[in-house]
Amino acid sequence: MAAVALKRCRSLVKVLAGASALGAGFAAKQAMELRSQWHGLRCQASACLGPSEGKEQREQSGDACSTCSRPLLLLFLGDSLVSGVGGQASGEPVPAALPRNVAAHLAQHLGEVSWASVGITGADVERLSHEGLPRLRGLAEAADGAVFVILVVGVNDLRRLRLGYRLRLRRLVQDAFTRLQNVEGIFLPAVAVCDAPMLQVYPLKLFLTPLCLLWEREKRKAIAWCRGAQVLPFPDPPSDIAAEAFFSKDLMHPSAFGYEWWGKALAEQIKGRLEAARMSERRFFDEAS
Repeated sequence: MAAVALKRCRSLVKVLAGASALGAGFAAKQAMELRSQWHGLRCQASACLGPSEGKEQREQSGDACSTCSRPLLLLFLGDSLVSGVGGQASGEPVPAALPRNVAAHLAQHLGEVSWASVGITGADVERLSHEGLPRLRGLAEAADGAVFVILVVGVNDLRRLRLGYRLRLRRLVQDAFTRLQNVEGIFLPAVAVCDAPMLQVYPLKLFLTPLCLLWEREKRKAIAWCRGAQVLPFPDPPSDIAAEAFFSKDLMHPSAFGYEWWGKALAEQIKGRLEAARMSERRFFDEAS
């Protein structure tokens, strides 16, 4: 009986292995077909052509929250999600969609937030280190208050399946702390690329979803020993709004509405982290006195 059961188990394993190999092959074919389809759609999602820096202020009069008592500068570094691909409203590009929305929503709590962005469409971590980071150095040196860096990275490394992603990202974060002056913290927003409408096909999604989760885990592990660096979880989208509303015509990048929703969620998370850090600092000084 044991020999029969073992034989059946081996047969089942072979069947499952064959099915997995067949599914993987079909998923790879789907990926190639979607790549060709996306190349035809990406021209419909133009990059934002607005300014790469600005200053956002509280819309309503009154005293702003004292979460940050000093001037605050947000420096954004990343790929097409920072350059603003897909951020269009009524056919017109929305300037610096993600950085501007994060700063604008954060300003409602802090009163005034300055921001600057370096977005290199198609850039991976290595290119951002060599080309993007040096462009932020002068902005950080000129700051007269707290500076926080927001790194939006990972999608292009995943697209190319770049080995050593964790180590290169860790080096980028460390370089941002050492080469940029006045930097008090670095935030790395998680990216849910597997939620894009173009990728909702089977069996590709069955293989892509765990791969994307693994890639985001690499982001968390990359900064595990980097004090002052934090990953911001991707927010849960509201259930009463269709997923397509958050994406542009290329079915991959956020729409103007998607950038606004994501920017507001990131601003709330950053506000919470700043408040927690300020409370911890107060407790430290109270105990010391």
